[in-house]
Amino acid sequence: MTNDDPSDDEVHKALDAFSARGRRRRPGPAPTDFRLSRLHLLEASVTRRIEQRSERTHHRPGTVDLSERPLYDVLRDYKLGPHEKPVDRPIDLVRRGTVHLASCDCGNGRRQCADCKGMRYRPCEPAQTCTVCEGVTACTQLLKHGGLPSTPPRPVKPGRADRPQERVTCEACRTPDSACPGCRGWGKVRCTECEARGRIPCGPCKASGTVDCTTCKGHGSLTSWTAGRIEWVSRTRSVPPPVPRPRQVASELGSAGWREDRLGADDPLPDGLLPSHRSALEPELGVQPGEKEREVVLRRLTVVRATPPGSGNLELYVFRDVGGQLTVRRRVSEEGRRKALLAVAAAVALVVLVLLLAH
Repeated sequence: MTNDDPSDDEVHKALDAFSARGRRRRPGPAPTDFRLSRLHLLEASVTRRIEQRSERTHHRPGTVDLSERPLYDVLRDYKLGPHEKPVDRPIDLVRRGTVHLASCDCGNGRRQCADCKGMRYRPCEPAQTCTVCEGVTACTQLLKHGGLPSTPPRPVKPGRADRPQERVTCEACRTPDSACPGCRGWGKVRCTECEARGRIPCGPCKASGTVDCTTCKGHGSLTSWTAGRIEWVSRTRSVPPPVPRPRQVASELGSAGWREDRLGADDPLPDGLLPSHRSALEPELGVQPGEKEREVVLRRLTVVRATPPGSGNLELYVFRDVGGQLTVRRRVSEEGRRKALLAVAAAVALVVLVLLLAH
């Protein structure tokens, strides 16, 4: 029994106080009549910080200042300082003699624009189909259009068709009241985007024909080096409990008065630890490859199960709260649950039988 375990006398007093609150309704058994059994709970976790070392080659645009990073020759031989613990942030190093500044194959940080192929513009249709007549009924005298010396070299500007149903004089054949008011007989109008020039300035390169090189980001050079990284990764493993929490009060035990111990890698297990707890913990405490630090968190709690004499349908659980006082919880026992389930099943079977006989 550990120092936090309640004695039998303490348990009997807690049961007597609990029973006294219900004696006005019905008398209960004496506290000394209860059969007591103890559940010694252990919940533990082991958190290790495992060192990992990795090495890779980096390429970065332009000139990179690496002067503040430590140098190394062989990564596995690099010694961390006494206060260097790369837990929250890894330590980045540079392998000696691997830093090089080289020109990018783009030459000057610019590459030909892929959208316009260096032409600085994109082709565009000078004319678009008239939205009023859709180029179908541009002029009712379509046969008179060809060969007229007054034919304009390009489609007209879009006309404002306030009354699309009314016709205007055709600019191709000069026939009054025969042409669409939107295109005045031509079926097409000038493109509003390129103003009938047939080309649009390229947007991605801003009509320059070149864009920043995606490799060097416009610097024209690249810095290459071999980088080493050292980091400590936290890994937590829960120790399988020797005795699970009793299901009847599992939720209440979360806020109970657990005794907690935190141990480092060099700390011994607490004195007075139960043999079953020690047997559960010791296999989990071996040093793993790369282990640099370790923290073991132990939480212990004793739960006393008090079984009253008689039918065995009820049982009481006694444990300490966070203030150190004993708490008592009344619950239905496993035997009582089984009896209740059998009674429900028998009632259902009886109802089914009655319904079958009634038909």
